[in-house]
Amino acid sequence: MATPSGDEKLDLERVRAEEELKPFEEQLFNILHDLLQPGPIIEAADAAAEINDLFPLNEDDPEAPVDESDPAADPDAFLWSLWGLIIQVMRLVPPQHPGQIRMISFLQALGKIPTRTLDIWGSEQNLWTDFPILRPCLRDHLEYIGEPDPDGISEWINQNSFMARIVGQELLSWDTLIIWMLRDALEDDLPQEQIARDCYISVVSEWITHAGQTIYRQLSDKELSEQQKRVTRGGKLYHGKAGLCAERWEFWKQRVGEISTLVSAELQPIALDAAQRMSEIEELARIAEEMRG
Repeated sequence: MATPSGDEKLDLERVRAEEELKPFEEQLFNILHDLLQPGPIIEAADAAAEINDLFPLNEDDPEAPVDESDPAADPDAFLWSLWGLIIQVMRLVPPQHPGQIRMISFLQALGKIPTRTLDIWGSEQNLWTDFPILRPCLRDHLEYIGEPDPDGISEWINQNSFMARIVGQELLSWDTLIIWMLRDALEDDLPQEQIARDCYISVVSEWITHAGQTIYRQLSDKELSEQQKRVTRGGKLYHGKAGLCAERWEFWKQRVGEISTLVSAELQPIALDAAQRMSEIEELARIAEEMRG
C-alpha cells in the first residue's frame, strides 16, 4: 500500500464508499475531506465554524423538542457520526502527512467556539470544550490490526498517531487509553511476524513523540480502585503496579530498548530514538523540578 507523504492528496473516498452516509454525514465528510487535502481547501477555524453551524441545537429555543428519529436533529447522533467520521478518515492519514496537524488544529478551533451546555447521556457537558462522546466513540473504534496485513497495520499506526496527538495536546485526558495502547505493544511477547513487530514499535514511537511529555506528567502512585486495577492491569511481561505510574514508565523504556534489536533494520533507529526521547523527557522534568525548587 502506497502511503501519502508530505502534502500529497489523500484518497479518503474509501470512507464514503464503505459507509452509507446520511445527507448530514455527507456534509460532515466533505468538510473533513477539504480540511485534510493539500492547500488546504478550507482552514481549520473555518471548518470548525461550519461544523458548529451544522450542529442540531436551536440556540433561540434550546428547549425545543428534538426529533430523535432524525439523526441530523439529534445532538447525540450528530456527535457520534462526527467523531466516527473523523476517526475513519484519520486512519487514512499517515503520521508524516500535514493532515494530522490540521486535524488537531481543527479540534483546537472547535474548543475555542463559545461553549454551550448539553445533556449528554445524563450528564452536563460543554460543547465543544468537553468533546462530548469522543471518548466512547474512540473506544468503539479501537479495532486492533488482528492479522498482519499491510493496509490494516498502516491504518492502526495512523490512528495511534492521531490519538497520541489528542492526548499530547491535552484535548482529551485518558490514562487508560495510554496504558491499553502501550501495554499491547510493550507488555506481551512480540508476535512472530516481522511486519507486526514493526507495527508495535511504530505505535510506541507515535505515542512517545506526540504524547511522551504529557504521559510523564501524569505518572502517579495514587491508590487505585479495584476496577481501575483490573482495567489497567499489566500484560504478561509486566508485573509491577497497575495504572500510569513511574514503575511502568521505566519498564516501557527498558522494553523499547530491548525491542530495538528485534525489529527490522529500518525501524531500529525509530526504536532507539523512542528510548532516547523517554530519557530526555525524564531529564527535562528533573531540570524543571530543580528550577521550581
